Order: sequence, then C-alpha cells, then structure tokens
Amino acid sequence: MSSPDTKPAADIALAVVTRDRAAMFARCIAPGLERSACDGGEIVVVDQSLDDATARHVAQLEGARHLRSGPGLSVGRNVAVAATAASFVAFTDDDVILPAGWLIAMRDLLAGHPGVGAVCGRARLPTGERFDGVAPGTYRWPRSAFRLGSGFNFAFRREALTAAGPFDELLGAGARFRSAEDTDMLYRVLRAGWAVLCSDEIDVVHDDWRPRSAMPRLLFGYGIGTGAQSAKHHAGGDEVAAAIARGELGGALRGSAEAAAGLQPVTAVSRLAYAAGFVAGYARFRRAMTP
Repeated sequence: MSSPDTKPAADIALAVVTRDRAAMFARCIAPGLERSACDGGEIVVVDQSLDDATARHVAQLEGARHLRSGPGLSVGRNVAVAATAASFVAFTDDDVILPAGWLIAMRDLLAGHPGVGAVCGRARLPTGERFDGVAPGTYRWPRSAFRLGSGFNFAFRREALTAAGPFDELLGAGARFRSAEDTDMLYRVLRAGWAVLCSDEIDVVHDDWRPRSAMPRLLFGYGIGTGAQSAKHHAGGDEVAAAIARGELGGALRGSAEAAAGLQPVTAVSRLAYAAGFVAGYARFRRAMTP
C-alpha cells in the first residue's frame, strides 16, 4: 500500500452507511475515518439509526459529514454518492478496521488506471485468516462479479457509477432482497465496459462478531441477494447473467458435497444454505416482477 505520507487523497470520498451500531462504529471504523480525513479524503457517514448515539461519534471526527437517510444499505449509498462531487468514491462498513493509507491506495490505483472503473481489495479476520476471493488482476466483461470484491472494501470511478446507474435499492441489507448490492454494482460496471481491478495489497480487517454457527443463516441471506441479482439481469435479456447463475448454483452445490465428504459439516451446510437462498431469491424476484 502507499505510505501515509503520500500526497493527500484530495479527490476521493469515503462513504459509510450505519444503523444502530454506535459502539461498533466507534470501535471499528471511526479511527480509520479519522485517518482518512487526515489524508485529505472527504468523509460521508449516512446514519440510519433510530437514536443519536452514532451522530455524537461522528461529531467528534474532524472533517466528517453526518447525513440521515431512510433504511437500506443501497439507499444510504445512493445518498452518499449524491452528496459528493468527488471523482472517486470508496465504500466500507461500520464493522471494518482500515489500515493507514487505505484511502490513498484506492485513489492511486483508480487514478493510475484510466480504464478501471472499480478497485476491490481483500479482507481478513482479526486472526489474520483471509476471506476467499479471486486472484489479483484486472477483470473485464463478460465474467461473473461474484467474489471479485465486497461492499466493505471497494471504490469506484464516478464515470463508472454514472454509467452503471445507482445502487439497486431492492438489494442489500435492509432491502427486500437482503444482499448483493455490491456484486450487482460490480456486474453492471463490467457490463458498461469498465474493468475491475482486484488487489491483495489493499486489505482491511473485518470484525469477527458473528459466531460460526450463524454462517448458514448468513449465507442463506447472501444467496437470496445473488439469486435476485441474477434473476433481474436474466429477466432483462442478459443470457451471460443466466449462464453465470447456473455456474454459481452448481459451484455451491459441488462445494457443499465436497465439504461433506471432507467431514466439514458447518461448511457443507453453509454452502447448501447459500444454494437454497440463491434458488429462493431467483424465484422470489421472478414472482415479484410478474404482472
């Protein structure tokens, strides 16, 4: 990553959407927001909380803007994008710990690669274990956006966001289909002709606050979103999205069987739950869109 004394990230905004997690906000993301503001980044916090606890934390962060919005992660991200004129917009979550120089590194990669519309980093647990993801490199259409990156560690060129359109407010936490607003945006950026650059050097620490026993339920929710995302694009005549959906579902089922054969019951159940959620999300979206 770039060193913290690199020239200020004067043309990049960092957006965080948060809801009723003031203690986590203060413990995890607040120090990173403060460092990013010191590096010259524009900080936008979209608060969907029912109380003012988070607002009080934001008020203590020099240079941070506090905005309010209705519920939904995509709703909040769209509010943040509209609230800044920065050439680049980075996104993270309130349960993430950002390393020094993170925002500058995002800005430098986007500025240095004119054909890249989005940059995705990686994540690791506090123990150091890295999340699964694709190999570092530059990815272009046509390909799947799944596992390219996550919404807590990516950034976009404004022109790419404009070309792709706003975050889909049917997708993401707090929405009807509770995830996949991030992969949906990456997919649309790719389809609009922009490349996505994935880097292992821009990593963040994702707080490990959920018990392992919660993984099947969590992955079922992820499957709901990715299935709905796939159904949306297929319904619009995108046969590439349909092929990607078949591959994603098949991969999840194979992964579950392999985990079961390897005596990894939690992983097997989690991948099966993701597959079940994918089918359910696909079917629910198609039903919802049927007149």
